[in-house]
Amino acid sequence: MVTATRRAETTQDLGLAVTAFSGEQLRDQNAVRFEDVAVQTPGLQFTAVGGTALVGLVSIRGVAQNDFAAHLESASAIYVDDVYRPSNAANIQNLFDIARVEVIKGPQGTLFGRNATGGLIHFVTEDPGQEFEGSIEAGYGEFNEITLQAVVNAPISEKVAARLAVSHRSHDGWIENSIGPDSVEDDTLGVRAKLLIEPTESLRIKLTAEHYDVDDINAGGGFPRGGFVGPDTLGRYRPSGSTDANYVDEDGDIFTGAFDFAGNYGRNQLDLASDIRYSWDSYELTWISSYSEFEVDYSEDNDLTPFDITVFVQDTEQESFSQELRLNADFDALRITTGIYYLDIDGEYFQGFSINNLGGGGESQIAPGAPPFLLPVGINQAADYTLETRSWSLFGQAEFDISERLTATVGFRYTEDEKDYNYVSVCPTTPACIGTTFDPITIAGNSPVSDSHDENGISARLQFDYAVSEGILLYASYNRGYKAFSYNAGFAGAAPLENVRFDGEFLDAYEVGAKLDFWDDKARLNVAAFYYDYDDYQAFDQRGTDFFLFNTVATIYGSDAELLLNPGYGVNLRLGLALLETEVEDIPIAGELLTREAPQSPDLSFNFAATKDFGLADGVLRLGLDGSYSDEYFSQLTNAPVTLIENGWILNARATWTSPNAQWQGSLFVRNLLDAEQQNYAFDITFPGNGLVEQNFYPPQWFGGSIRFAF
Repeated sequence: MVTATRRAETTQDLGLAVTAFSGEQLRDQNAVRFEDVAVQTPGLQFTAVGGTALVGLVSIRGVAQNDFAAHLESASAIYVDDVYRPSNAANIQNLFDIARVEVIKGPQGTLFGRNATGGLIHFVTEDPGQEFEGSIEAGYGEFNEITLQAVVNAPISEKVAARLAVSHRSHDGWIENSIGPDSVEDDTLGVRAKLLIEPTESLRIKLTAEHYDVDDINAGGGFPRGGFVGPDTLGRYRPSGSTDANYVDEDGDIFTGAFDFAGNYGRNQLDLASDIRYSWDSYELTWISSYSEFEVDYSEDNDLTPFDITVFVQDTEQESFSQELRLNADFDALRITTGIYYLDIDGEYFQGFSINNLGGGGESQIAPGAPPFLLPVGINQAADYTLETRSWSLFGQAEFDISERLTATVGFRYTEDEKDYNYVSVCPTTPACIGTTFDPITIAGNSPVSDSHDENGISARLQFDYAVSEGILLYASYNRGYKAFSYNAGFAGAAPLENVRFDGEFLDAYEVGAKLDFWDDKARLNVAAFYYDYDDYQAFDQRGTDFFLFNTVATIYGSDAELLLNPGYGVNLRLGLALLETEVEDIPIAGELLTREAPQSPDLSFNFAATKDFGLADGVLRLGLDGSYSDEYFSQLTNAPVTLIENGWILNARATWTSPNAQWQGSLFVRNLLDAEQQNYAFDITFPGNGLVEQNFYPPQWFGGSIRFAF
C-alpha cells in the first residue's frame, strides 16, 4: 500500500511507476541510509558529494540538480510523512523506525507539487498504535561502528497513543589521514516523537517532533589526482598524477591520504509537524502544518594535500514553514483531490574559498619544485547571501471510471513563487581580496547584488488506465512538469552576473507502462517507457571555480523495469533494470555549442536483492545478497574526461537469525562484499594553480553485526 495519489492504494492499481520498500525489507537489506534505498531502485541515482557528504545529489531517470549550493532545491523532491524537505542537504539521512519508502518516478507536480519534475521520494515513518510494544537494537562493525536504536510505542488511553524512536550511529573515519585525524566519520543522533489523538471516529490528530544532529566530525576526505585544463577547456588527467603544487599520492590507495586540514561537518535540524484529518460521508479534509530549522557548518581541505593551499567553507541557516489544506472526495466512480499549499523558506548562507589560507594562521606552502608563480599570493573570496522564498499553489485532480476497466485522470496545479535575493561579497581577512576574486563580469565583482522576482507555472496530468484483466494494468500518461526559477551564488560569487537569475523549467513528459501479476501471484513485473522534452532546462555547469545554472534545451528518454519473484521454498527475488539516453543542448565549450549527456545518467543500470529462508529447530535463518551495477556516466555536465565514472558493481550480504516468536534477532552483514574500489563522483577542479580532480568512492569492505530484541 502506498499513498502516491494522496490516498492509500496498492502499487498495482496505480498508473504510476512506483518502487516501494517496507520497513522489514529495509532491515533485510541492512539499509541504514538513503543511498542504500537508491541502489535498489531502478532509474534512481544518489551521490553523497564530498568525503563527509555535504549534500545528496538525487537523479531520477536522469533528472537531477547537481549544484551543491545550499539554497537550491532538488528536481526530485524529498517528503517525510507528507511534509516537503526543501534543503538538498536534508536527504543525507540515517533511516530509523521507517514504515515504508515510496519512490515515485516522473513529474508529480499536480498532487505533491514542489519542483518535482524528476519525481519524489517519500519516507513514511511508523505511527503510534494501541498496543504496547517496542524494540532495542545494538550493533558493532568495522571502523569502530556503533549503532543503537530504540523504539517504544505506548497507548496512553483508548484515544491517545505515543511513539518514541531514537537512533544513534557513530564510526571512525574510513579514509586514513597519515598526518592528522582520519576523515569521513559519523556521529549522528536522531530522535522522533509522535502523538496520535483520535477523539472521535471522524477526527484524527497526529503531532510529530524530530531532532536530527550530527556532532562536529572530521570532513572532506577524498583522493586527489593531478589534472590540467586541456585546449577544449575541459579537465584531463595528468599522466604523472601530479597536481599543480607538485604533489602526488604515491601509494595510490584511495582510502588513504595526507590532509593538513581535517575539516569539519556539523548539522542540527528540528522538524515539527501536525497532521489533522476529519472524515465525514464521502469526504476527508486534511490540514498539514510544518516548521523546520536547519543549520549546517562545513569546511574541507579542498586541495587534499599535506600543504596549506586551499580551504572551502559552506555554512547554512534555513527556516521553512508550510501549510497544506487538502480535500479528498470519493463518489465511487469519481474520486477528487483538491487543495491549496503554501511554503515559506528563509535562508542565510555563507560560502568561502581561500588559496594559501590567507589570514588563517598559516603561510603559503607548496611542494618543492612547484612553479612559484602559480600561487604568488593568498586569495580569499567569500560571500554572505540570503534567499527568501514565498510560494503558494492551488491544485486539483480527478479520477473518473469511464467503464469497469477504463479510468481517466485529469489534474492541474497553479504555482506562484516570489523570491528576494541579496548577495554581498565579503573579504574576511587582510590584505584585501585581489585578482580574479572580483572579476567585473562576476556576481562578486558587482557586489552587493539584489533582486526580487516572481514567476508562475502550470503543472498538469492527463492519464488513462486500462485494466485488461485481474492482474494486468496498462496505462498511458502526459505530464506537464514545472520547477521554479532561482538564483546563482556561484562558488563564492564566481558565477557570471548575467546568470545571477535563471528561469523556471518546463517539462513535457510522456509515459506508457504495464503492471503484471502472474504465476499465481508468485511473480510481478512492472515496466515503463518514457520520453521527456524540456523547455528552459536548468543546466548546472562547473568549470574550475565557476559554478552556475542556466537555461537550455534537453531531452531524456528510456525505460525501467522491476521484477519481483516469490516462487516459494523461502525464496524472494527482486530485479531492476533501467535504460537511459540523455541530451542537453547548447553547452558552451571552447567557443562551440555542444550537446552533452546529463550528469548521473548511466545508459544502463541493474539491481537485485535475493533472500532465502531456512527453517531451523530454534528459529529461521535468512541469507541475503543484494547488489547494483551501473554503466559508466559523467558526474558533471561538461562531460570532461576527468568526470567519467567507470562502470562497476557493489555487492552486500547479510545473514539474519530470528527466534521462533520473533522476539530476538541477530544479524551479520558485510557491505561492499568484494571490496570494490568503486568511484561515485569526480569533482573537476583542474584550474591553473590547483590542477587536481577530487575523486569520491563508495566506502570499503565493511563487516558488522547487530542484536535486536522486540517486546
